[in-house]
Amino acid sequence: MILPDEDDAQKIKDPPIATSTIRYPERAAARRPFSPLPDYETSQALAFSGFNESQVTLYKPPPRRRLLDSRLWRAALASLAIYIILTVVIGVPIIVTKHHEEQQKYPHNSLTYAVPWPNKNSDAYYDGNIDNISSPIQSGVIPVCNNWTGVALLEETTMMHSWAQRYVSPNGQFSVTSNASYLFDFSLVQGEFYAGINPDDTIEEAVISINMQSPSQSVFEQTFVCFAVAENFTSLSLYVPKNLASNDNILFNISLLFPQSSIRSNVDTLTTFLPMFDQRFGSLDDYVTFNKVSIEGPVSRVTVGSLRATRILIDTSLEPVTGSFHASESLVISTILAPINANVTLYNDPKSVFPTLLDMSTGNSNLTANIIVLARNKAPPPRPNFVVVLRTFYGSLTTRLVHDPSSPPTAIKLRAENNLGPASITLDNLFEGLFQATTKQAAAVVNYGNASVADPWGSGMGRNMDLDLNMTARVDGWIGWGDKPAYWSAEQQTQAVVQTSLANATLSFLG
Repeated sequence: MILPDEDDAQKIKDPPIATSTIRYPERAAARRPFSPLPDYETSQALAFSGFNESQVTLYKPPPRRRLLDSRLWRAALASLAIYIILTVVIGVPIIVTKHHEEQQKYPHNSLTYAVPWPNKNSDAYYDGNIDNISSPIQSGVIPVCNNWTGVALLEETTMMHSWAQRYVSPNGQFSVTSNASYLFDFSLVQGEFYAGINPDDTIEEAVISINMQSPSQSVFEQTFVCFAVAENFTSLSLYVPKNLASNDNILFNISLLFPQSSIRSNVDTLTTFLPMFDQRFGSLDDYVTFNKVSIEGPVSRVTVGSLRATRILIDTSLEPVTGSFHASESLVISTILAPINANVTLYNDPKSVFPTLLDMSTGNSNLTANIIVLARNKAPPPRPNFVVVLRTFYGSLTTRLVHDPSSPPTAIKLRAENNLGPASITLDNLFEGLFQATTKQAAAVVNYGNASVADPWGSGMGRNMDLDLNMTARVDGWIGWGDKPAYWSAEQQTQAVVQTSLANATLSFLG
């Protein structure tokens, strides 16, 4: 039996104190002296501290790279500056030199000669007052409208027939125009225009006449036919109403006849702008000398017997162009969705600073041209005599270019382009210079004839062909007398380039 200590018994007997009791936590077991291990609280604290640090390290995102690091930017700018300096000092001269060498080797580009000819426009324009009949056509010339020679009502119809005729000077300027629009008047306004030689050889003046058929008196009164006539100036302008109904058809028939005179008519400009007209020109060479001729009009068929002028412009659409043309400065023929069939004679004066230009283009149809060139060179010219550009994007392109029998060799820049159809160019045995036939998805063919013609410049050298590149889709080379020149300036260099995309490109040289 355990007896309590007297002190303890005394403590028990002490009465309790009525105050709040403060209970202190029990002390943890003390660490033994000199123990290498930490106590429990310290061990737990160290363990959790290491675990938390490992967790922070495991999920700590990678440090962000400073985009605006000044050292990085300085290094990049320095590298860029060095690159630019090296490119300018070393790279540019190398590129220019290589480009020059390639251009001298064969013509990669179209025509390397910068042609200084004037704008294609022939300076023969249709009247600027085409929608304003009150303004004068030329200083001092006021148009006179609807001054008919005769007017008649067709029997048993509402149609009106009217006609007029003028005797005018066969020289100077001629203009025949219409304000009809193919967008609004496509099938409502139609006509024919003819320019030729008067079969009556007793008439010494030019005769211009017009016949008009209108569907009703109302349309007749709203249509204006205006003449403006002065010394060496003749203009005929047609003004049709803009509110034509679907059954308001207007028909015109216009003729311009030059006299059969021993003295040739001298026409500075002949201009037509006649949408939806058939424009026909007879053989005018023997009686009329033209300086500039401009034949224009959308949806206007153009047929020419023989036309000789310094500059000729023919611009139409949806209708063909056919005829024989002679030009000494420029001949430009353009249509679309219709064929071109032309016999062309080009003359170039060696004393002129300009080459003679031939530019023919169509699309979705054939382009056929027979070309004769004439330039009385006494030595190889310092510049091209002729620049020929032929273009279509469908149909066939066929061209034959030969020299006139009286012409020595000439310097020619020729380029023929077709996309979906074939292109075939034939050159005679006086051609000397670079050539190229190229295509993308077909064959490039160069045919070398049995040329036996002697050197026309009297050197006695034989005619040779030198191929620089001979591949399925591209053939480059040179043809001429003797050896290929080591250097030939772009101004003197004759070139013939035939280019297609999906059909054969053929270049043939006559024997």
